[in-house]
Amino acid sequence: MPDTQTHIKQRIEQAHKRARAWQRPVLASYTWEIPSFDAFHIIQNTETSHYYFTSPDRTLEMLGCADALVLSASGPERFQRLQYDWSLHRRDVDATIYAFSGFSFDTFVRPQKNMWEAFGEASLVVPKFLYRRLGDKHTLTVSTLVSANRSVEQYLIQLADQLAQFNALHAPDVETPTYSQVKDGVDHFKSSFQQAKQYINEEKVEKIVIAREEIYQTSDEAFPFAQTLRHLSDQQLGSYVFLYQPKREIGFFGATPERLLKKQGPYIETAAIAGTMKRPDTDSEAEIAKAQLLHDRKNLEEHQIVVKAIKNALSPYAATIKAPESPQVLETRSVYHLHTPIQATLDTNASILSIIESLHPTPALGGSPKRMSVRLLREIERFDRGWYGSPFGWLNTDGEGEFVVAIRSALVHHQFVAMYAGCGIVQESELESELEETEMKLSPVKQALGFHTVAPGGNPS
Repeated sequence: MPDTQTHIKQRIEQAHKRARAWQRPVLASYTWEIPSFDAFHIIQNTETSHYYFTSPDRTLEMLGCADALVLSASGPERFQRLQYDWSLHRRDVDATIYAFSGFSFDTFVRPQKNMWEAFGEASLVVPKFLYRRLGDKHTLTVSTLVSANRSVEQYLIQLADQLAQFNALHAPDVETPTYSQVKDGVDHFKSSFQQAKQYINEEKVEKIVIAREEIYQTSDEAFPFAQTLRHLSDQQLGSYVFLYQPKREIGFFGATPERLLKKQGPYIETAAIAGTMKRPDTDSEAEIAKAQLLHDRKNLEEHQIVVKAIKNALSPYAATIKAPESPQVLETRSVYHLHTPIQATLDTNASILSIIESLHPTPALGGSPKRMSVRLLREIERFDRGWYGSPFGWLNTDGEGEFVVAIRSALVHHQFVAMYAGCGIVQESELESELEETEMKLSPVKQALGFHTVAPGGNPS
């Protein structure tokens, strides 16, 4: 630890000199290896902001605690503005720094007050403490935004105090809340479905994705984020697990199977995921169900719309784009999806956020054509999606990163929990099967909260 303290002091002194010379705050950061960490234990036992991301195979795990730098943007140019502000800080540092970033589904803001106010339309956070595991290697990164107005010693004392708190974690008593249903979202979903089918019949769109919002009230304002994430991580293998918790009593979390974009050097990986079928209860039925999904006309049509749109979005940036001719079956704990992996090699120096802007929303979450679908959704849906169905992930100062589509997710706002599920509506869609699909998609979060079925208007059981 003495060597670590020396290195941290050197980085802060260097940033302090730059801050004085450039007359603006400068990031300082230092990373070192640690024996190991338990991310959920840290979340449970600290009252800071938390940001979490883990890959489907669990080889990558990242937990950010507290805020060193927070950037935000709004309006139609939010992706470009956030990228520009991030690039200013990127050029200041010699080390690799990681940030968590998320976006709202749309920039359309409804006039009434809503539960998403703490999230904004675009946000990027460099955590003060980043716990990162890649394979068997565990590291801790300390970052702070250094201003010339404070002394180097003040920053060192503050970081030492905070690190001491993290090193002296003690487990508080955790109570499992009970939940009562406030809104099941069924009537609204039925109304949205009828409007969506009308727009399809009028040939305004060929596909549109409608969402369902289901809200519960909890018996305890201290929501068990750590317990819930641990359950999702253990049970939803093959899915990304994520959390954006800007305040103790406010957070957005989920377990999504859908990668939006991974960028490593000039190489891009993404995927089309659209077309859904319930996973059978027995192994003997599994192969039959997979074959049915792979040959189902409605699901194949919905899927190909997404594949085509992703290829079109990548084409301005890519020298090559590769994708298999036919989809595969992606298995999650509760459902099967049609899945087509897509790879591309960039021939430009486009930033990761620029490419994400081109992809979002894919027809799997918005519809086709994109602009018309998003505009019609503003009329159809009478609640704010917020960050549901939107890009969330991490990026670093090397220009790399990975973002997912934030589905199979829920918003916690004080004593309320809002869950979200969506369905792609095409000409052949039927109401009852789509409503059943929303139940399947809500099930991972419901199971993580400790209940499995809910009677409309009643209590979870």
